[in-house]
Amino acid sequence: MQLEAVDVAVVGAGPAGLAAAATAAELGLSVALLDEQAHPGGQIYRDVARAGVERLQVLGDDYAAGRALVERFAQSTARHMGGAAVWQVTRDRVIHYLKDGRSRSSTAGQVILCTGAMERPFPIPGWTLPGVMTAGAAQILLKSAGLAPSQPVVLAGCGPLLYLLAWQYLRAGVRIGAIVDTTQRSDYLRALRHIGGALAGWRDVKKGLGLIRSIKGAGIPFYRGATDLAVEGDDGPRP
Repeated sequence: MQLEAVDVAVVGAGPAGLAAAATAAELGLSVALLDEQAHPGGQIYRDVARAGVERLQVLGDDYAAGRALVERFAQSTARHMGGAAVWQVTRDRVIHYLKDGRSRSSTAGQVILCTGAMERPFPIPGWTLPGVMTAGAAQILLKSAGLAPSQPVVLAGCGPLLYLLAWQYLRAGVRIGAIVDTTQRSDYLRALRHIGGALAGWRDVKKGLGLIRSIKGAGIPFYRGATDLAVEGDDGPRP
């Protein structure tokens, strides 16, 4: 099905895209929201409208809060085009996208791009072995299907997603063998010039410190400043 011309086309159905589409529709504009996933929510609120009570409890209040935004969008006049992979937007605001194996196009008076963040894992020896995945992939399994590892896991890398995943895994009953953080002391020193911005966002800082307290309280071995990461194992199937 081809989209008719609209006043506003929003690309990406994550938090920003949902808010933009709902707001524009509430102002009386014709709106189309295109997203590669079948259901709105993006990666942050993936499948939140279909998540059960147990999954909401595991993923936490920040994830559950996305349900209200999805409901607001659903109640608006904005049209949701799921399964649409946008591959080009021209200067004339013609949007080309792929859906159901066919290339389609539509025009819009204005285009709002809300494509979200992209996971950029760094390759290490053994990163393609069975049982090894990125933090983003682990969260997709947890949010979309409630799937979590049955064996103890090691979380390695850096950044807030590592701690959020560890916190969620603990709530899901997953045993965490260790957390291996690659952040160096020099990285913390370079970050000091941003201390003002961090203090302005003190609520997020408080939230992050709470995650770290929960992780430390669980007695998980924690290794800082790790270098030369590698995963050793075979390429056979996991039990």
